[in-house]
Amino acid sequence: MAASIVSPVAGQLLRCLVLAGDEVSPDTEVAIVEAMKMHIPVSADRSGRVARWLVAEQSLVSEGQPLLVLEG
Repeated sequence: MAASIVSPVAGQLLRCLVLAGDEVSPDTEVAIVEAMKMHIPVSADRSGRVARWLVAEQSLVSEGQPLLVLEG
């Protein structure tokens, strides 16, 4: 089963902290989004393997926009 992790706010995807193929567990920080000069960590809400990123670093993202796909 695949699920996506979404951006909690509109801003810029500053850093991807995991790579495709990495295993994550709940509360693993997967990315940092910058909004209004604040760095907001994005965490996994479940366990899985990162299948692929949907957004490149430094891209602008919307609130609720899927950032990556988790499998498993």
